[in-house]
Amino acid sequence: MNEQYFQIYQYGMAAQLKELTLDEMVEYVLNHLHNFLLDESVSFCFIERFANDPETGKHTQATRALLYLLDKALQLRPFRPGLLGAVVKLTGNTAAQQRMDLIAERNLDKEIYDQISGLDIKKDAEDVATFIAQLIKAHPDHIAAAQFALTVDRHLGIPYGHWRDDFVCPQAIRRDWDIALFNHHASLCDYDSARKIWDSLHMDMVRETSLNMAAEMFIASGDRAKGIALYKASLEQDPRQTPVRLRVRELEHPFQPDASLTDSSSVSICLYSWNKGEILGQTLQSLSRSNIGSATLHILLNGCTDDSRAIVDAACPLFPNNKVVIHDLHVNIGAPAARNWLMRLPEVQESQYIAFLDDDVTVPENWLASFLTVAEQDDSIGVVGCKIVHPGMPSLIQYLFRYVAIADHGLLKMSIHSPLGSYDTHSYDYIRETRNVMGCLHLLRTSAVKNIKAGFDIRFSPSQVDDIDHDIAVCLEGHKVMYCGLVTCVHHQSSGVNFKRINDNIAATGSTMGNDIKFYFKHLEHMHAVKALDNLSLDLGVRLPEF
Repeated sequence: MNEQYFQIYQYGMAAQLKELTLDEMVEYVLNHLHNFLLDESVSFCFIERFANDPETGKHTQATRALLYLLDKALQLRPFRPGLLGAVVKLTGNTAAQQRMDLIAERNLDKEIYDQISGLDIKKDAEDVATFIAQLIKAHPDHIAAAQFALTVDRHLGIPYGHWRDDFVCPQAIRRDWDIALFNHHASLCDYDSARKIWDSLHMDMVRETSLNMAAEMFIASGDRAKGIALYKASLEQDPRQTPVRLRVRELEHPFQPDASLTDSSSVSICLYSWNKGEILGQTLQSLSRSNIGSATLHILLNGCTDDSRAIVDAACPLFPNNKVVIHDLHVNIGAPAARNWLMRLPEVQESQYIAFLDDDVTVPENWLASFLTVAEQDDSIGVVGCKIVHPGMPSLIQYLFRYVAIADHGLLKMSIHSPLGSYDTHSYDYIRETRNVMGCLHLLRTSAVKNIKAGFDIRFSPSQVDDIDHDIAVCLEGHKVMYCGLVTCVHHQSSGVNFKRINDNIAATGSTMGNDIKFYFKHLEHMHAVKALDNLSLDLGVRLPEF
């Protein structure tokens, strides 16, 4: 195992990337581009890795990747002083120099701005919003502060911050600022405001990032043809956008779930719960409103000491056409063991499919029909999952899909599970193969998981690593994991005011770190096979990105 493991764990992706060679780094970026559209955090992380390597200038692909990333980052944060400085230094771009000079002239109280922009908005967004608004009030044409205020508003899900009443945009950057405002409103699905701005934009200045957002804006209004046209225009500007290609394919050939499969297929729906009676009752109500056909329900009460049993008993009449079996355990055996206990029940083993859902989800009406339709397309499909979002509007994406990002240098790291801090604009509403989906709502083909000896490995209790490990085991057995983004599940876990905050619980951090180490050593002997579970090796039916 890597000798710097604890430092790498602490500093995350940035520390992981330092372990890679430039060739490996280029491949890492291409894997990411084949998965997600670039977000600000990832773009800056990649830029820092390339820009700080003295060998990048001698490496053709690394240089191309860096220039590409700088261009993307400028689309996302066009008035960030440090980013503009990097562009000017590396390219000598005169337009970037002029913009940087303009921003510098108005960057009054620079020390205060640097202090505010250096704060962690993941922890202290409300305080940061107050500080930056005060700075803008004192200096109404402070461009850098206004852009940072937009970033904070987006993090908080606020379409229009009151600081905008004080901001006076310099005429020289008015057109660029309008594009930034459009991106802000469109990213929050505030399409009424976004459309008003869109109609006033100078189209010759609109880049692919904005075109993607505009595409979903028009699709939401019912103009699918316009949305497809905008997405295709985006691909002309940047052909490396695999998610856009997959989205266009779905729009041109819409997925149609077969509702009859819920009755013709043998399905066991399994869920387990520990002392969450109220939310469990809400989950069962949501489940009853969906089409589950003739599926059998198995509900495991995992050593509950609250009123969960009474709530489940009261919910049983909601399923008049389904067999409901309640399993009472006297002790909480944890999530992985609960899944295994349910999955190994003789009646469940006789089912064609096993669906697992958590006790704190809201499911859409056609989730099971959609999962079954995807699974029935190919006997090699072992797992089907979906798009997971946080509660609230706009909905913040919680989890999409993952692949093995690093399986070398004494590390085993999965890719990020979604673009960081992204709201659900429906850009990922399509179906594709992947390596891992979230386990709070997913479907397993019984024949595909029977031979996985560890099942959901109890060594990973109580964290989510058992879900990831199980999907990796499914892939190593030669089966496919599929993501169905046409199904959206609301996962209420960690919802509320603090759901975006960093977990400061030391004990929980220790458990997560321990599972990360166990994950590595479990797969150490066959790391070469695990390394092959990247993203670029998947045949998605679209061209691969390249530099």
